[in-house]
Amino acid sequence: MKHTVKATWMRGGTSKCWVFERSALEVPGFTVDEVLLRLFGSPDPRQIDGVGGGSSTTSKAVILSPSDQPGVDIDYTFAQVGIEQGVVDWGSNCGNCSAVIAPYALKHGWIEAEDGLATVHIRNTNTGQLLIERMNLDGTQSAAFIPGVPFPGQAVEIGFLDPAGGTTGQLFPAGDRLSTLQVAGSGSHPGFEASATLIDAGAPMVIITAAQAGLDAADFSDWPAQALAESDRLDRIRRAGAVAMGLSSSAEAAQRAIPKLAIVQAADAGGEDDFRVMMLSMGAPHPALAITGSVGLTMAARQPGTAIANLLPTAPGEVLRMQTPAGQIQTWQRQIEGRTAVGTTRTARELAEAQLSFDPVALPGVQATAALADGAPLAPASAQLLDDPPPHKRRTVFASVAVFAALGLGATLLGGGLLNPPATTADGDYAGETLELVIPLAEGGGTDTWARFVGQEFAHSIPGDPGFAPVNEAGGEGITGSNRFATSAAGNGTELLVSTATTVVPWVLERDVVRYSFDKLEPVLVNGTGGVIYARTAAGVDGVKDLVDRKKPLVFGGITATGLDLTTLVAFDLLEADISATFGFEGRGPVNLALQRGEVDIDYTTTSSYHSAVEPIAEEGTATVLMSFGQLDENGSVVRDPNFPHAPTVVEVYEQLHGHAPEGPKLQAYKTLLGLTYTYQKGLWAPKGTPPEAVALLRESAHELSQDPGFNDKAEEILGGYPIVADEQLAQRVEDAYTVTGETKSYVTALLKDSYGIEIN
Repeated sequence: MKHTVKATWMRGGTSKCWVFERSALEVPGFTVDEVLLRLFGSPDPRQIDGVGGGSSTTSKAVILSPSDQPGVDIDYTFAQVGIEQGVVDWGSNCGNCSAVIAPYALKHGWIEAEDGLATVHIRNTNTGQLLIERMNLDGTQSAAFIPGVPFPGQAVEIGFLDPAGGTTGQLFPAGDRLSTLQVAGSGSHPGFEASATLIDAGAPMVIITAAQAGLDAADFSDWPAQALAESDRLDRIRRAGAVAMGLSSSAEAAQRAIPKLAIVQAADAGGEDDFRVMMLSMGAPHPALAITGSVGLTMAARQPGTAIANLLPTAPGEVLRMQTPAGQIQTWQRQIEGRTAVGTTRTARELAEAQLSFDPVALPGVQATAALADGAPLAPASAQLLDDPPPHKRRTVFASVAVFAALGLGATLLGGGLLNPPATTADGDYAGETLELVIPLAEGGGTDTWARFVGQEFAHSIPGDPGFAPVNEAGGEGITGSNRFATSAAGNGTELLVSTATTVVPWVLERDVVRYSFDKLEPVLVNGTGGVIYARTAAGVDGVKDLVDRKKPLVFGGITATGLDLTTLVAFDLLEADISATFGFEGRGPVNLALQRGEVDIDYTTTSSYHSAVEPIAEEGTATVLMSFGQLDENGSVVRDPNFPHAPTVVEVYEQLHGHAPEGPKLQAYKTLLGLTYTYQKGLWAPKGTPPEAVALLRESAHELSQDPGFNDKAEEILGGYPIVADEQLAQRVEDAYTVTGETKSYVTALLKDSYGIEIN
């Protein structure tokens, strides 16, 4: 029987959550856990059949109701909905999601504002923690910004009242401010000791230094990718902390959500931060900071002898400044209503109101035979749905898992080897197989769009018409998913890796977080793009001659010097242009807007964005197109880009400026990067060891697709007219293009260090 569940989708801080009124989750015959799992589409890593976002920060539920407790306005229960597991974790609070409570309560008439100030007293039922939230409604805080969120929202001040010991009863559950953990071994990895601060404030947390985490030699910007590479070791430390804090009887039984793990490091002397910190949420680096975690960090910084206090040159004042991967977050500790309060300011915004569809999955006999792990029967359908879950207890819903497992078994019976003969990729026919494309970047970007379009068309061109499954494994600037592919991809031709300049350049630079190597993969097809360099005319740029002998350097706006920007930086160095650079923009779109505002002077864009981003301002005269990057021909020479036939190439501009053709290491480096990041910018790769027959079939299919006029007509806009390359010379072409000499690597490394202060590690 189909049901609908009323919900509001909101952003709170750096998390997204579905907000439910407690009564809305009363679905006859089902527990709250079962309802949430079905609504969110779990278990499934993509949560494709539900409203979950496929990440720990977007798979959260907030359950609210007016409170009958004295001095409390709202009762708030938080649920962390599992993604790959059919589990709802009720053991902790989420501070970011807490930010939605005040605006929700005000909108629905549960509280009233006085003198332009809305104040709400909240009880978190997971932990018993009391919170107080305040919103200034005079309009001055309705469009505030916080790190990790590109758009503004209503500012909400969140204070945790007397947060010490909310879960365990003690601020330091293990007794010491710095504990020595006995971390168990795993597989071939032996056990070891780790020093950590175990604190319970806001939420239980294990705090370790960067040295304990093995990140002390890594640049802070590389921590997210490096931490994922060390995820098993870090989680073993966290689980050992859970045992030492009395949260679990064994490391194996420790919950995923609590305790949290924070990694800290001293800030640079004289800087604007007190210390650096990165938190892990459900095993993944948090994009900014869990607010419940920030409470513990704030109190730990004020307790001598903790992992944080030992990093600080002086005791902190009322405000603490923490540098996170998304930027600086400030917290405070003060007295409110006569009680100690620790908190920060978040923003919140309502995204949508919805009626969610709850379609119970029921197969004959499944629920009747499902049982809990200890053999006890499932709770009856009439079980109370609204009781507050006890702290630290996770309800594992085996009924839901059994349903999904039964569905999976059914799919196997109907589409697998029991009724059909085993499929193979080495017999010239992919019938019965599914072609999986691992896209190591987030959904919605240019690479994702390219991969889904090319992958769908490519799958249809392969004999046997296999299924098509794009899988996004975002994280670490594309490195995380590529690393995973290199170590565990299926070697039968059914799993291919999508590459782009973002993943190729870190490999070229031999960054220590990179575990993949393109010389150990088989190219299946490659596709290029092009681009132009343009400048702001108000900066005194009318033509290429204005790039040199300047009184003041032109400011280049960059995203990261170790990505696609690198080709542009090498071009500037080859031309001997007078350029300075500022990095940290979130995309080329923001750089383009900054150029139009006069904040930067020179930029580049790829072919796909040229007509919308550059052509209009060039036509109105506020920008000048200076040159194209060009393309490499079959002889390795730089030739004009067919999409920009009237724009000189970087090599031609050098001749105009200096009166002779370029040569030497700089030219070779430019040509190498041009091939890697433009002429062969994107590609599909199979693991080494894939049957040669399968690789040959994939390449032949890709080549036939590239010759199909119907495909090329459809691909014109997405591929920009640059052809799919998968001919007989593909392997040799790619090998030549992806061969980077030691001289080129040394030159690029020196350029980044000497000109931009960036050291590669």
